This record gives sequence, C-alpha cells and structure tokens, in this order.
Amino acid sequence: MADKEMEMVDDRDLGVGEDIIGDRPRRYQRRRPRQVVPAYVDWKDVEFLRQFIPERGKIMPRRISGITAKDQRRVAKAIKRARSMAMLPFVAD
Repeated sequence: MADKEMEMVDDRDLGVGEDIIGDRPRRYQRRRPRQVVPAYVDWKDVEFLRQFIPERGKIMPRRISGITAKDQRRVAKAIKRARSMAMLPFVAD
C-alpha cells in the first residue's frame, strides 16, 4: 500500500508540454477613442484646461482623461502655468 502512495507522477500525466493557452479564446481590450488635444496648449485657454481638472482641483490622470502621454505632459504644464498666473485655482473652492 505504501508503494501506491509513493507512485511517481510523470510530466505527461500533468499535461506539461501541451499548448494549454492555445485552446483559450483571445481576450482583447476595446480601444477607447483618444481625446483630441491641439498641437499648442495655451495656458490662457482656461475653459479647455478645466476639462482636465475635476472638482477637487487635481490634474486628471491620463488613464481617465484618455489623452496620450505627450499631450498629458503639455496639458499638465499649461495647467501649472495657469495656476501660477492665478487663472486656475490650486485647490477646490
């Protein structure tokens, strides 16, 4: 009886080496349409910049805003400039 409990398991019994992933359906993420940002983001265009600042006054992350990394850097820089010129608040009112 002890011999049956100590029986060796072969790799073929576990299915090692078989293409397990090949049988699964492919999962894909639907691409969201990117928000269009002009080539030059002006810090004086307060109405445009407000769409990237929620109620709390923080700069919205790009995973939520849906803009590219390059556009996110430009928008963030413009928001910071507008804040320093007192066109936008640093915190929520």
